[in-house]
Amino acid sequence: MLKGTDSLAIALVAMTKANCMYMEVFNQSNKRIGTAILGEIRQAIQSGFADMPVETFLLQKPQLHMQDQFQSFLESDMFAVLVDSLYDGLYVTDGIGITLKVNKAYERITGIQAKQIIGMHMRDMEKLGYISRSISLEVIKQKQAITRMQRLANGRNAMVSGTPAFNKDGELLFVVSVVRDMTDLLAMQAELEDLKEWQAEIDHHVSAGKGATIVAEDVETVSFLKTAKRVAQTTATVCLLGESGVGKTRVAAFIHEHSLRKEHPFVVVNCGALSEALIESELFGYAPGAFTGALAKGKKGLIEVANGGTLFLDEIGELPLLLQTRLLKVIDELRYTPVGSTELKEVNVRIIAATNQSLQELVELGKLREDLYYRLAVVPMTIKPLRERPKEVKRLIHLFLNEFNERHNRQIQLSKDVVHVLEWYHWPGNIRELKNAIECIVATSMNVLVGMDQLPTHILHKKSNPKRTLKEAVQTLEERLIEKAMMEHGNTRAAAQALGISQSTLVTKRNKRE
Repeated sequence: MLKGTDSLAIALVAMTKANCMYMEVFNQSNKRIGTAILGEIRQAIQSGFADMPVETFLLQKPQLHMQDQFQSFLESDMFAVLVDSLYDGLYVTDGIGITLKVNKAYERITGIQAKQIIGMHMRDMEKLGYISRSISLEVIKQKQAITRMQRLANGRNAMVSGTPAFNKDGELLFVVSVVRDMTDLLAMQAELEDLKEWQAEIDHHVSAGKGATIVAEDVETVSFLKTAKRVAQTTATVCLLGESGVGKTRVAAFIHEHSLRKEHPFVVVNCGALSEALIESELFGYAPGAFTGALAKGKKGLIEVANGGTLFLDEIGELPLLLQTRLLKVIDELRYTPVGSTELKEVNVRIIAATNQSLQELVELGKLREDLYYRLAVVPMTIKPLRERPKEVKRLIHLFLNEFNERHNRQIQLSKDVVHVLEWYHWPGNIRELKNAIECIVATSMNVLVGMDQLPTHILHKKSNPKRTLKEAVQTLEERLIEKAMMEHGNTRAAAQALGISQSTLVTKRNKRE
């Protein structure tokens, strides 16, 4: 018989002397409280519980048994195989923060060998600088699962998720932490954010250009586009010449769309819209920390963005002389150096330039390098002003009218008189002015049918297109008079009588203009 107050060491001695495999245990009131088994007593003493009272042992035996089983499992070959097959690191401590087990992934992520830290308390791990802050100690303190970012001694970043393991009485037995290396993921995320920032910055430079229409009714315009298609199949540098608003950007896009580079970027740079201080870094990019206010990570230039595609330099005459020298290197060698860098970058890009000024005059004035002039003017192509392409005006009117009706959800129509006036106008601002005029009419008109009174006054009173022939002018006048008579009288008989012509003549002329 054993007393409940006897220690396990005393119980072992008593059972050994009596050669008993088990003994009954009684409390101070001489009431039986259980049976002590020799094998279990020995196992508990080996686990460090020699001084524990037998009564306490009997009450806590399931928990001690579980701890012993868990300890055995932690040290088993099966557990080692399982945890070493994980990609993420595994870190196990007991309920007070002593390190019990780590897997090979943890060693790989942290660079810390298991033999260095097994048996070490987490506070000592912090003191020695192995980790910045122990998640296991936070779990022990708060008694709940916690996830934190942790900085490791080797400079890597890890996301650590610690989970507590309790017994049935709610006592904390172990903390199991999963360690995931976030260094590469964070680097990828930073790169993605940089890419998004860069994409947002260059969206206004990179033009899709696809699907836009070039109206070609004039014989010379048709011939011009045929030439543009042939040139597009080569790598020759093109310089587009013509007044402001004639459509140089659209022609440049047309050449790009019909070239072998059409699947690559078409980058538009307006040299006159960027300040001299900005244009160099915009075109060539810069190295990290190249100048005050520069991004720490540096920046790509638009030349690099256009790699494989086409770089369209509008208003090339506004490009500073210093940058003209750098542009020569790009055209001649297809290489350039970013601002603040010594590293040469190679680029495969086609240059299309444009200007509304005379290149020869720019050279004479010293605003354009002569050697750059010869390299840009390999294929000079002059776009005629709109006043010299009268056949295309009517097509453009209807094209823009449909576009802006759809954009602004309108159903605006132009009277024939209005169309005639628009055709007759000389359009000093070319296609851009015509497009703006049509949008203005669509946006401001109170009526579905737009009459003469709704035309902008500068169009009504400025000079007409000098390229109209006498025959065209007479025809236009006839059409306007017939339209006015029809509006006043409402039928062909009365309108013809008012004009002093036969009804059949009036009908013939109206059908002809239709």
